[in-house]
Amino acid sequence: MKFPLGIVADEIDRDFAKAVKIGTSLGIRRYEVRHLVSGRAPMCDEAELREVQRVAADEGVEITALSPGLFKLVDGATSFRREMSEVYPRAAEWAKRWKLPGLIVFGFLRGTDGVGAMFAEAETRAAADGLKLFVEPEPVCEIGTARAAAALGLKINYDPGNVAWLQERDPIAEFEAAAPLIANVHVKDLTHGGENPEWMPAGEGLIDWRAHLAALRGIGYAGRISLEPHMDGRPETIRRCIDAFNNCWGE
Repeated sequence: MKFPLGIVADEIDRDFAKAVKIGTSLGIRRYEVRHLVSGRAPMCDEAELREVQRVAADEGVEITALSPGLFKLVDGATSFRREMSEVYPRAAEWAKRWKLPGLIVFGFLRGTDGVGAMFAEAETRAAADGLKLFVEPEPVCEIGTARAAAALGLKINYDPGNVAWLQERDPIAEFEAAAPLIANVHVKDLTHGGENPEWMPAGEGLIDWRAHLAALRGIGYAGRISLEPHMDGRPETIRRCIDAFNNCWGE
């Protein structure tokens, strides 16, 4: 049985309507919102956010996540307060409009002090708004691996591709620690890390995606899985990524 795979919409096109037109032609009905034509959501033209909502309703597709870039460039208390006062309220508003369980966020710039306390404060505020925060480990961040996120007890946007980019290895050894906290999954692959990684469909690079997906099935994971290819958005490329995922999903 095929998994109902989603995609980060701007991996096809920043014009959400164009992304959905191409995606639905390939059978994709689930979309994460990140970059739009006018900027990163939700700090962009509000009319474009309303258009995203209209397109999703008219086409009968589901918005599954919002990634506003929270904390990706935060390096201390001042920038944290600024994002919590400027970015977070708009992100929370649109997450609730779109009936999302939470927000995808990041783990502060590498070297930032007090990350645990700031994240705890943000989680408390999100909980008061009926939302959760899902941290996406990324190489530039203090929370750079799924294991680091798990050590802080944080819900995880599980993305082995980001960790492989950082460490140039398949991070399957982190799965056991991350498993109870995985709330969303991104799928991509690469041949090598560093400043200019070469991205490719799942299972064609460093990452044993068959093992990762089998492990997700093994824990009964029933959340969202979205492609984030970092390739071009051509229909043939997206089709190649869908087929690669399905081959790795197996059963």
